[in-house]
Amino acid sequence: MPQPAAYKRTKIVVPAILLILLAGLMAAVLTAPPRKPPVPLGASATVNGGLARVNGILPFDNGVGGPDGVASRFPNPPGPGLHRVRILLELTALDKGGLSYHPDDYSVSGLGTGRWTPVWFSPAPSLAAQGERINAELMFELPDRAVELTLEVTGGPGLSLGVGHHRTRG
Repeated sequence: MPQPAAYKRTKIVVPAILLILLAGLMAAVLTAPPRKPPVPLGASATVNGGLARVNGILPFDNGVGGPDGVASRFPNPPGPGLHRVRILLELTALDKGGLSYHPDDYSVSGLGTGRWTPVWFSPAPSLAAQGERINAELMFELPDRAVELTLEVTGGPGLSLGVGHHRTRG
């Protein structure tokens, strides 16, 4: 029995469309810029105006373990599959124009997962003159299972958060 012309065309068009989509996906993957590796935990990275370094990553569970007054803002545990961490960040101004600190410029990214912004920070946005330091604290709610977390910084390669802040949930 002869097949209708529409069936023959569909038999050719569908694989052709799939082949074009696959070629487009491969082109996007192959032409994407390489991911900049983050600076190892504890090392300094160059940022706009100076240097940045993660001095510590501390847990913040159920309002315990934070600076005065912060615990009252977070009386409940984070959502399911999340945990809170405080990142202690040291910024050193090296440029004559100083170093500008804006908490909104910082986020945490994970390999293939997403990007998270601070839920709390200290101090308020400020400017450090050349030679001055800003000791900042940024709190994030991060997924329990995220891998290769990096603190993304403006004008720098990012700061690795290592794996020390991860814990197993039962």
